[in-house]
Order: sequence, then C-alpha cells, then structure tokens
Amino acid sequence: MKLNIKSNFKRITSACLAAAMCACLWVYYPENAVQVSASASISQKQDQLAALEKQKQELANKINSLSSEQKKQQSYKQDLDYLVSTVNSKIETANALVAELEEKVKETEADITAHEELIKQTTEKFKERMRANHEAGAENYFSILVGAADIGDFLSRVERVNAMLEYDKNLQKQYKAEKEELEKQRDDLIASKVLQEKTLETLKKDKEESERLSKEAESYINALQADKAQYQQQYNAAKAAEEALDREITAILQSLQNQNSQQQTASGAYMWPLPTGRGYISCHFGDTDPAGRPHYAVDVAQIGMGCPIYAANSGTVVKAEWHYSYGYYVLIDHGGGIATLYAHCSSLSVSAGQSVSKGQTIAGAGTTGFSTGVHLHFEFRVNGQKVNALNYVAAGC
Repeated sequence: MKLNIKSNFKRITSACLAAAMCACLWVYYPENAVQVSASASISQKQDQLAALEKQKQELANKINSLSSEQKKQQSYKQDLDYLVSTVNSKIETANALVAELEEKVKETEADITAHEELIKQTTEKFKERMRANHEAGAENYFSILVGAADIGDFLSRVERVNAMLEYDKNLQKQYKAEKEELEKQRDDLIASKVLQEKTLETLKKDKEESERLSKEAESYINALQADKAQYQQQYNAAKAAEEALDREITAILQSLQNQNSQQQTASGAYMWPLPTGRGYISCHFGDTDPAGRPHYAVDVAQIGMGCPIYAANSGTVVKAEWHYSYGYYVLIDHGGGIATLYAHCSSLSVSAGQSVSKGQTIAGAGTTGFSTGVHLHFEFRVNGQKVNALNYVAAGC
C-alpha cells in the first residue's frame, strides 16, 4: 500500500492526464477554442494541486512524527506514574515498619528497665541474706543445731539455708541473662529502624525525581499535542482546498467528455492487467491508507520487479511519463468516458498518443514514486470519477 497521501495524488495525476487527453483531441478539432481553455485551466490547477500535495505531505509527515513521539512520551509517563505509585506504596510500608520498630524498641527498653529493677531487687535480697548469715556466724549455726531434733534435721536446715542463697544467686543470673538478650533484641531493632529510615529517605528522593520527570513528560506531551493540533488544522485546510480543486477538475473532464462524444469506445470485457495467478490484492478500493483515508484504487503486491503489465482494453495512451506521486505511470483512454491508470512502474513500453490493443504489454511493475514496495496501482475512472476496478475487471490473482 502507498503512503498516506497517495489517494489524493491519484486525483491530481488523473486530472492532469485528462488535460493531456483534451490537448490531443484539440489536434483533431482545432476550431474548438473551449477545449484549449479547459486544458489550460486543468494545467493551472494541476500546479496548484501539486503545491497543495507537497504541503500536505510535509504536514502529514510532521503529524505522524509528532504522533509517534507523543505515544512514546505517553508510554514513558505511564511508566513514571506507575513508578511513583509503587514508590508511594513502598514509602507507606516503610513508614509503617519504622513506626512498628519504634514501638518494639520502646517495649524492649521497658522490659530491660523492668529486668534491671528485678536484678536490683534480687541483688539486695542476696546481699541481705549473706549479711545476716555472716553476722549470725557460728551462733546462727549453733541455734540451728540446738533447735534441730537430730543430726538429720540439722543438715536439712543447713541445706534449706544454702538453697535459699543459691536460689537468689541463680535468679539474679537469670535476670541478667534475660536483660542481655533484651538488650541484643533492642540493638537489632534499632539497627533495623536505622536501615528502614535510610531506605525511606532513598524512596522519598526517588519519588521526588519520578514526580519531576512525570511533570516534565506531561508538559512535553501537552506541547506535542498543541503542535500536532496546529499541523492538523493546516493539513485539513490544505486537504479541503485540494478537494475543492479536484471537484473543479472532475467537472472540466466531464465537460470535455461530453464535447468528444464522437470518440470510439473500446469493446469487449476488460481483462486483468497482470499475468494470471501473480501476486495478491494488498489494498482494495475503499480500504483505508495508514492515515485512515479511503484508497480509490486496487493495489496488487508481490508480483515481482519488471512483471509485465497489460492494457486492460484497447484505447489510446494519454500519458506515459513520470509523476512525483505515481512514479512511472500509463493512462489509457478507452473511450465512452472510461480510462485506466497503471502506476509505480519500473519501465514504460508505450508513449503518449500511441494506440494499444487489449492485452498488450505497456509497462513493467516497479516501486517508483510514493510506494513502499513493488506493486501495481490499478485505477479505473468513469466520466472522470474513480470507481472500483473490480466492478469491471475480474481479479486474476
């Protein structure tokens, strides 16, 4: 399929070629001054159309470029927005974790303080018992012995005293060990809190940077949109002017057709202009081009460079030349208001004014002009209007 502006180029070329047809007819009817005037009018409008097409092409290229850049920037901004959202979620999680760690540190420190008090209490009890035993000395043991019923009772009493002292000592060790474990837990919690706070600072910086980039991208997208809207407005104005000129040219062609009613019309059915079974229809009449505009011709692709192109019916070659949109092309007038056009050829086998017969080789397939690959652009016109060629010709691929 050809570039976005191809369908409008076809209007230009067909109008120009019709002008050439008028010039040829003037040779046979020199007394008809109206034809000379009409041909000159078409030539002038051809120049205007060519200028409009050039302007449209430049604007279309700018619009397509801006659209592509805008899509990239929108995708980039979406990624940035998603990043900001993700970072926000991480910041919320990190804040919650820092708060939880702070609470656990406070709880642990409270437990440490409580254990310090328990250690203090048990130490005082232990010291009190030791001091009492020291002061009592032998007298204490004697009283224990005197008060004992027998030696077994005495030993039992001594054991109980020692057990009380050992209990206080062990309890003190236990409280100290628990305190040390709590202190270790507190230190680990503080280390985790410090790490999370550092992570939180990093996340906040990432968020600020992402938000800054997102705002820059949004501003850039808005600028692109404004430029695109401006170019689109200019493009629409050029397109409207071109369509108005095309309507004028079509009216002139129809007027010329009415004046040349004596021209002989080709007889018989129209044939497929390529070897049977070659290629495929890549774009039908009425399909849209990349710009979304209708395509007023039939395109046949994958036919091979230099593939022979045949005249669909007998007639007179009106144009066989180069055009900046069609490349090398051939326009044949078949009479009765019917004309066919074959564009993007690699070579031409006929010349303007030459009579051709149905099935005669008129050109070789190519990709000249505005084309994205080797193919045949086959156009059918009736009374100056572009129509679907498949309504007149059976597809041969």
